[in-house]
Amino acid sequence: MRSRDVIGGAVVCAVVWAFVGCGQASEAPRVQLPVLVDGTAVGAVTTDLGYEVELSSARVAFSNLVFTVAGEVHTASIWHRLADTIIPTAHAHPGHYQGGDVTGELVGDYVVDWVADDGRELGVATLIAASYSAANFTFGRGPAEALDGDDALIGHTALLTGTATRDNHLVSFTIVVDSPEGRVLVGAPFEAELGENATGALYLRFSPLDPLEGDTIFDAIDFAALDADDDGILSIEPGVAAVEDAYNSFRRAFQTHDHYSVEHQE
Repeated sequence: MRSRDVIGGAVVCAVVWAFVGCGQASEAPRVQLPVLVDGTAVGAVTTDLGYEVELSSARVAFSNLVFTVAGEVHTASIWHRLADTIIPTAHAHPGHYQGGDVTGELVGDYVVDWVADDGRELGVATLIAASYSAANFTFGRGPAEALDGDDALIGHTALLTGTATRDNHLVSFTIVVDSPEGRVLVGAPFEAELGENATGALYLRFSPLDPLEGDTIFDAIDFAALDADDDGILSIEPGVAAVEDAYNSFRRAFQTHDHYSVEHQE
């Protein structure tokens, strides 16, 4: 027998033992909960430069929302830790994943507007009954096949519009974001105890305000100064030298877990 077969057989035996243990099944109970868009946190914020900023749209393309636990490894994640030695792509499913052990998921590609889509159901997530600590997802790009042909989000990760006001001077802005391909947001807060009889729903939130530190996603952006022709209209997007610093500042904040969270409500 080849050495590879021996190793593979040992891994399979270990997996079988982890699940059945002396002939008795030990697979953990699973729960299914709908995932809804929660737009209640998208309110007006005041930045470090004194601008009052209010969003009129906040559209983001992302995929594969997963839910993670910390601490003791769950039976299901034992399976995928071992499976990783044979099938490296297994990390996309409940099992070991950066930032924690993935024991729940909502698979799919989504485009969400946190202003217009408040209350929209994205789908039903499957989770192992456990104590959860965080959620992750992958930033995407607006898909041409799912959007109107002239939609400005096509090919981009996010498109946000709104107004910034300071000293009675109002600037209407558009911000376009392109995240690197495959960029994963890790560690959005998701503190929940989900038993096998859990009911209710999971609410996915985006907030311009970091609730822990009090800073905003728009900090360091001087909207009036960037409106060079003083016409009250500003576009911040990749590849434009005049707004490069503002774009980089916003994208860094946008791609951190500080502005996203998931909450379980019965």
